[in-house]
Amino acid sequence: MAKKLHVVILVPELREVSADDDLATLSTAHEVAKHYAELGHTTKIEHFEFDPETFKTVMKKAKADCVFNLVESVYARSRLLNLPPVYLEELRLPYTGADSSAMFTTNDKVLAKSILHMLDVPSPELFDRQARSKGGKWIVKARHEHASFGITQENVVEGTAAGCDVADKLTRQHEIEWIIESFVDGREFNVSIIETGDGPRVLPVAEIQFRDYENLHKIIDYKAKWDNDSFESVNTVRSYDHPKADDRVVSRMTDIALKVWNGFGMGGWGRLDFRVDEAGTPWVVDINANPDISLDAGFMAAAGRAGITPPEAIDHITDAALRAAANR
Repeated sequence: MAKKLHVVILVPELREVSADDDLATLSTAHEVAKHYAELGHTTKIEHFEFDPETFKTVMKKAKADCVFNLVESVYARSRLLNLPPVYLEELRLPYTGADSSAMFTTNDKVLAKSILHMLDVPSPELFDRQARSKGGKWIVKARHEHASFGITQENVVEGTAAGCDVADKLTRQHEIEWIIESFVDGREFNVSIIETGDGPRVLPVAEIQFRDYENLHKIIDYKAKWDNDSFESVNTVRSYDHPKADDRVVSRMTDIALKVWNGFGMGGWGRLDFRVDEAGTPWVVDINANPDISLDAGFMAAAGRAGITPPEAIDHITDAALRAAANR
């Protein structure tokens, strides 16, 4: 972009910054500010305000040309993460990433599964707790949370009766809703997408390799994601080097990623997580419309493999935000 911008980098409310993921968001905000500085733009980090009038006052004072939305939770709940886009749309301010509708639908795993079904995209079965118990492997997940929230090895169970017990325990512990999903016992892949002037571009596909996991379920749990010194983190390694035999499944995941991007109306940047079963079928297990954009996260790693530097990625995302605002 030729025009020099003043960008507000929006982070969670000040009251929330004690949580690990929110502290990480603040660190990411400073990284984004450095990327903008390299592009010649000015920035200011502002905290989201739940009260609409207070937020309006903050934004009016900031005089932003664009807002880089890094808010991943409101009142410590991801269920409300579509509120910042709603507020920004009401203020008619350009902002990065998916719009409020895409944020809402991708963040609700039950609703997202319904849309994936309509798109004819494979997604693991969701257990209806009113139905009879079933056997097989299942995994218990938070309905509205990302970042492996509440996920441990104990979340993978044999049979839905055990899944219900785990879900009830986690509901009491965290006071949020949990779902029970069929566990695809196979390989795990991440597919990142960036929006360019020519449309969405799928970045190199990453496989998460689980080393020395013989007696463990191959999942990215909370320790693997957040505890850098843990066995789980050290032994889950991102790889972009796929054997020739994986060409078909990688191509299939790329096609699905674009289908999901367009079907949900995503924008700016995003990531899909897949599990691939023994038959080679890729299953969408998570859609993240505002994935971690820090330097050590999967999105920037994939961008780097595509020859896109972090400032260039931020430039693409900001251009996409300005285009979306002009058409909104």
